[in-house]
Amino acid sequence: MQPVKIKNSILFCIILMCCAGVNGQQLYKTSNYMQHSFITNPAAVGANGHATFGAAYRSQWQSFEGGPTTAIIFGDTYFSKMKTGLGIVLYSDKTGPTSRSGGELNLSYSVKFDNDNNKRLMIGIGGQLIQFKVDKNKIADALQNDPLLASSGTTLKADANAGIYYRSNTLNVGVSAKQLIQPKLGLIKSTGNPEGRLYRQYTGTISYDIKTDGANILQPHGIVRYQPEAPVDFEAGLILYHKDMFHIGGSYHYKQSYALFAGLKIMHRFAINYAFDAYKTPASAFETGYPAHEIMLRYFFVK
Repeated sequence: MQPVKIKNSILFCIILMCCAGVNGQQLYKTSNYMQHSFITNPAAVGANGHATFGAAYRSQWQSFEGGPTTAIIFGDTYFSKMKTGLGIVLYSDKTGPTSRSGGELNLSYSVKFDNDNNKRLMIGIGGQLIQFKVDKNKIADALQNDPLLASSGTTLKADANAGIYYRSNTLNVGVSAKQLIQPKLGLIKSTGNPEGRLYRQYTGTISYDIKTDGANILQPHGIVRYQPEAPVDFEAGLILYHKDMFHIGGSYHYKQSYALFAGLKIMHRFAINYAFDAYKTPASAFETGYPAHEIMLRYFFVK
C-alpha cells in the first residue's frame, strides 16, 4: 500500500472513531499512573497528605504522522483539619487532526480510620470543561465530501467525575467514573449523520507496598479501564522503591505493549520520572510497532 493511501486510511479511522460515535477509549493514557492517582480518580486528591505540583509529557508512535501527544499540568493539596483534598488538572491531548484540551477541578473528603492520615476512605467529585477540536485543513483532501468540513470543527462541553479511594501505608485501591453526563459533541448539526459524544468511562487502580527490608519496597500495581460496549483494557506491573530516593520497574499492557520506567527523587521533594512503552499493536497493522516516551516532573511541598 502506498504511503499516501496509508495516511488517508489512518486519517479516516481517526475521524470515524472520534466523530462518528464509535465507542472507543477516549481518555488519554499515562504509564506513570501509579505516581499520580488523582489524575484518574478525583477521590485520590490529597491522598499524599500534603501539596504537590507537577507536569508530564507523553509522545507516542513518533514514526506516524500525527501520533498521539499528551501534555498535563496537575496539582493537589490536602486540608487536614477539614479532611478535604483539592486538585486541578489541565491537559492537551492530540491525535492526528483531532485534539482534546480541558481542565478538571476535583474535591475529595476523607473518613479517617485512625488518628493520623495513614488510613483513609476518600470520596471525590469533580467537574471538567472539555474542548474537542478537529483541524479541518488536515482532512480536507482525504475526506472531501465529509459533512464535518461544513461544521465549525470545535465544541466546548462540560462534564462531571466521581470516585472512591482507600489509602493506607500499604494498600491503595480506588474506582472512578469520568464523563458521567456524556454530552453530545454536536460537531455535525445535520440530521442523518451519526452523532459523536463523550462516553462514560470507568477506571480501577490498586497497589500494595511490600517492605522487603529497611531500605526497599516492592509495589505490585494494576489498572483496569472499562467503557460500555468497548473491550476491557488493563495493565499491571511491579516497582522497586529504594529509600524514597529512586525507583525502577516495569508493566505489561494486555495485548498492546510493555513499559519500563524509572524515577529519581531529590531531597524527598523533587521527582523526575521517565517511562518507555514498546508497542506491538495496533501500530503493527501498518508497520512493526513504535514506542512511546513519557517524562514527568513533580514537586512535593513537605517539611
